[in-house]
Amino acid sequence: MNEAKALAAEFAALVDLLVPGDGEFPSASAVGVQAKLADRLIVLRGEAAVAELSGALKACGGPLAELDEDGRKAALARLEAELPDYFLQVRNIVYLSYYESPAVHQAIRAMGFTYNAIPLPKGYEVGRFDPATDMPRHRRGRFVATAEVERVDLSQLDFLRDAHG
Repeated sequence: MNEAKALAAEFAALVDLLVPGDGEFPSASAVGVQAKLADRLIVLRGEAAVAELSGALKACGGPLAELDEDGRKAALARLEAELPDYFLQVRNIVYLSYYESPAVHQAIRAMGFTYNAIPLPKGYEVGRFDPATDMPRHRRGRFVATAEVERVDLSQLDFLRDAHG
């Protein structure tokens, strides 16, 4: 297998491990998340980003494409443990890219939910606030009307003064 096909298989295995799909939702690789992951990593981390992720996966027990599901899970868990910030960035790119997909929007709508692909400026329909059903019952905190909000004096906090001159 040539290098480009190996990288594509590796990234497909990665994104499908994070978002495997089911009978109603497509897998991440089926909607092309692996390509978006590569593109976004390059934008965020530079031209070496694809090789960087491939190397990190290999160092954690990969290549994923050559492992069974348990092996893939173990390698990804190791990546998360050893490089938590990097894993978080990869995971967030995968999740956000997945939910940008029109096929995923369609699956959400098929469940009976209103789903706007681009919620702004229209937003989502939330209905009116009903104190009888929407008011918190936990008795923690308190409500302050906007007109009653006051600025907090931070001048006594030395660490803020030193940081901002």
